[in-house]
Amino acid sequence: MSENPAERARNYLKAIEEALKSTGGIDHPGALRVVDKRYVKRYVADGKYYLESGKPTTALASVAYAEGLLDSLRILRLADARRIDS
Repeated sequence: MSENPAERARNYLKAIEEALKSTGGIDHPGALRVVDKRYVKRYVADGKYYLESGKPTTALASVAYAEGLLDSLRILRLADARRIDS
């Protein structure tokens, strides 16, 4: 695995976007008060922005937040999300 932050951010963004596409809906009414996929998508968008702005380390942080939110939904069984293999 490359230690180049820009390359890692690109690969990580690609992996999280694929996971997001295959993520089922949130089927718990209380989940929307906590977090939903829109937050994940915002962090992905931030990651892309920072990568394009020449800030790959910040892009990595943004996409890591996105993965954390998606994992949280999966762990709590509030959404059917696949694991990220970046």
